[in-house]
Amino acid sequence: MNLLHPPFVHFVVALPVVALFSQFTYMVTKDKSYSKAALRIIAFSFLTSILAVLGGINDAQRVIENNNILQEGLAFLNSHKIAGFMVVFVLLATTLTKWFAISKDSKLLENVSLILIIITLAGALYQGRSGGELVYQYSAGIENKIVIERVKELNLK
Repeated sequence: MNLLHPPFVHFVVALPVVALFSQFTYMVTKDKSYSKAALRIIAFSFLTSILAVLGGINDAQRVIENNNILQEGLAFLNSHKIAGFMVVFVLLATTLTKWFAISKDSKLLENVSLILIIITLAGALYQGRSGGELVYQYSAGIENKIVIERVKELNLK
């Protein structure tokens, strides 16, 4: 199964780590170029998150249509989708706050940006964990023959 979602989500998880490092570096050195780099990184993460959500919606529909998920995983898939939208909205808020912090040269908004980057990172890591659970616990996106074998194993236990 050719999935669109996984290649994009890796950026959504990794880029906030780099943005956090850049924001910390700015706060220590007071060099504006690090603050601007954090904005660019978090903005790219936001754009990538949109692609991750669009790919996730497409992939989820295909997974459901092809029965490539255990029945128990459908509710978990829905909660993963909702949490994904929340990560996108936090990334949008983080990007806008960071942009205003630079535009207004505001120390307060720079501190708020740091907190939002940390929240973004926590949300992205949670999403990565739940996405892994979908694949490894509920067989989301795995071919039908493997899912059938896994259901047989669960029924034997």
